[in-house]
Amino acid sequence: MAVKRAWTNPAVYGLDGPDNRNLKIIFESLTGFLSSHIGVWGTATGTTDATGFCTFTHDAGFVPTSIILTEEYVAGAAHDMGPCHLHETTDTTFRVHFLTKSGQDRGTHDVHVHYLVLPTTRVRD
Repeated sequence: MAVKRAWTNPAVYGLDGPDNRNLKIIFESLTGFLSSHIGVWGTATGTTDATGFCTFTHDAGFVPTSIILTEEYVAGAAHDMGPCHLHETTDTTFRVHFLTKSGQDRGTHDVHVHYLVLPTTRVRD
C-alpha cells in the first residue's frame, strides 16, 4: 500500500483541515514560504568529471527528501545521453551521476538540468 504524503500548509484564519499547522517561522515573501513548504525549482548547468559526476547548487536551505530531475540536451554535445541518477544531497547541493546510452560513465560532458527539490512531508492520516 502506497503511503499518501501531504504538503504542510500554514494555518490560515477561517481555513481548517488535516494539513494545516501554525507557522513557526515568519517569511518575508510568498516565494520564501513556498520554497520552504513546496520546494525549490530551477535549472543548472555544469560539466561532468571524468567519471560522469556533476554537482549542482540548489541552496534550498534544507536537506531534500526527494529531487525530481530531468536533463535537457546541450547544443553541440554528443547525442549519447543515457540515464542519470541522484547520488547524494545536502542542504545546498546535489550530486548527479550521468551515463551514456550504453551504460558507461559520461565523462567530461556539458550537462543542463531542470530540478524540483522537495522538502519533508508528513504522512497523511
